[in-house]
Amino acid sequence: MTPNEVIADLVKADGGLAVLDKLYLPYPHAPETGGPAVKFGLGAELYLSEVDRSQLRDRANQFLVDFAHTFPHCVDRFLPREQKRTVKFKGDPADLIRRDSEKYPPETGYSVSLFGAVESGLVNDDIEPYQAHTLILRSSDHRLSFVSAQSPVCSSNGKPYFETLLAAVLRWATLCQPIHGSAGYVLTFAAGMEQNTIYALPVMKRFPGFDLLDGVAFVGEAETTHHRIKSVNWLTILGDTLVEELGGLDPMRSALEPVCKVHAYPGGVVIQAGEAPLLGDTWENNFPEAYRLVARYTRSIRFEEYDEGLFRVPDNLNGIEETLAWVRRFD
Repeated sequence: MTPNEVIADLVKADGGLAVLDKLYLPYPHAPETGGPAVKFGLGAELYLSEVDRSQLRDRANQFLVDFAHTFPHCVDRFLPREQKRTVKFKGDPADLIRRDSEKYPPETGYSVSLFGAVESGLVNDDIEPYQAHTLILRSSDHRLSFVSAQSPVCSSNGKPYFETLLAAVLRWATLCQPIHGSAGYVLTFAAGMEQNTIYALPVMKRFPGFDLLDGVAFVGEAETTHHRIKSVNWLTILGDTLVEELGGLDPMRSALEPVCKVHAYPGGVVIQAGEAPLLGDTWENNFPEAYRLVARYTRSIRFEEYDEGLFRVPDNLNGIEETLAWVRRFD
């Protein structure tokens, strides 16, 4: 399967759904045996403020437990802090996560993950469609911490996870109290292999509905700039401070509804750009209008001060220019 074949299948899918769970981008140097470089799915990321590290860690741990409960028969492995091998579990991972967390003082920071695989039949397939990651930075680091989650587009019975994602994001936002975040269609990589964006750039350029979840890259670029968002997606999460900067909840609803829905939760809002996530198609000048409306409305609170860029690009391209073109894709 070549990138052009993947793009052709995405066009035929007219919005994604279950076909996305079967498609992947191969490594070009070993398309038959190298395994997939990039898959596609749904995902969310939430960026968290500098509150007490014990509180942040507790919120992140509860987020992981909720993720496991959201996909109870699909998530079954835990990656402890400072380990390379996952630990298999059955049922509720709360005790496993708590015991690992208690080994380390809160001020040292904390990063762990959950995973769940689906048999794909592909050779050397190391991209697990169910993933949840947390990074709570040490107390001396004044950058944002984050949590992120990914799943296939559809369950095993072919039903889209759209309602599941919306409900989960509202729970996670209430629990974690993020400064900002986003959720929708995403590129999916094996853990630590986000540099494979170099293979996905044509897909990102063609289908603006795909988001890139790479909290490490964004936090590294944003540094101590907290109240500026990375981009928008089907769901855009804004904490109260950003809602107030944009003029408040009522003016936001007047500007965005009924094209979008504004879901308020204790601590902020989740802006839903249409009934379901969309991919769009730049070749057809198809930029989902609801996404464009959210992008225009939030343009003033978008982060654009990049030093290197969010993702890896071929040597003949400029990483900052490509990043800015991507974050401005719905303008």
